[in-house]
Amino acid sequence: MPFVSSTTRPTEQEIPAFVSQLQRGLHRCDILGASVLVAVSGGADSVALLRGLLQLREPLQLTLRAAHLNHQLRGADADADADWVEALCRRCDVPCDIEIAPVRALAEQTRRGIEETARDARYDFLRTTAVRRACDVVAVAHTADDQAETVLHHILRGTGLTGLRGMEWSRSLSDSTRLIRPMLVTWRTGVEQFLVELGQDFRQDATNQDVSLTRNRLRHELLPRLEQDFNPRVREHLCQLAEQAAGCEEASRIAADTLLDAALLDQSEHVVRLQREVLVKVSRSLTREVFVRLWQRVNWPRQAMTFSHWERLVDFVESDQPAAIDLPGLISVRRRANMLVLQREP
Repeated sequence: MPFVSSTTRPTEQEIPAFVSQLQRGLHRCDILGASVLVAVSGGADSVALLRGLLQLREPLQLTLRAAHLNHQLRGADADADADWVEALCRRCDVPCDIEIAPVRALAEQTRRGIEETARDARYDFLRTTAVRRACDVVAVAHTADDQAETVLHHILRGTGLTGLRGMEWSRSLSDSTRLIRPMLVTWRTGVEQFLVELGQDFRQDATNQDVSLTRNRLRHELLPRLEQDFNPRVREHLCQLAEQAAGCEEASRIAADTLLDAALLDQSEHVVRLQREVLVKVSRSLTREVFVRLWQRVNWPRQAMTFSHWERLVDFVESDQPAAIDLPGLISVRRRANMLVLQREP
């Protein structure tokens, strides 16, 4: 991953536009006085996040620490990235935790894809590091461009309100730590301009140009084609859709949680019992959302659950036949009198 140097320096501004936008994002994430672990890959986005947080450290009373995970997927380039991040943090007087994860070997052991394994390894590393270092918040550098790509990806593979919402500004990462994305309204062009203003170099990952990966095809082929042939503001509109869906999804989630609490008789890791009569009195869409929230609450796998599967569950609630159904993830649903018994095989 060779570095890119930004050498042109425009006239200095009192508060760079990027920093002002970042500050608004941080306020939205409510982190005044927090201890922040910054995920730094060495790429433009994460380097800009670190440099922006350094400018906001005193006014927002932040304590900063950086973290970098070497996935060992790109040989010497990955090692060079880790060394570069360590040197950057040393110059910025920010303590940095660097670890190594054998992602390829882990993917082979678990029979999962490289991208999924790398993502899980990265978030596990950030979670455990934040807990070990007593950090309140983990900050990652997803931008508005990333949000647009995420929403479009969800639409293409099929999604509901949760998928249309895209990435959340803030979510729980552990009992004591939140994950925040304070750059979700910042476009990549703004990131690059900020780095130019600073004269700050950064690293580039050659795999980001590999269009055999779905995310890269969306970024380099589909979105530019949509902008050229259909709507030059398609990225902006996708981000607006995410904001609107987030509001609707929040209202739906609150209603579903209330209904789930009313219907829940008991639950364990593998078995949940619900009162059927509570669920048959409400709309199909709300019943469907209750089951989505239940899957989230008990941490059952949802990736293989399509819209048709959720609809099948609602049909099961509303009718008397069949007596039982099977769902992805080794989950079965049965009726017992006025109860629904959902069970996942260990």
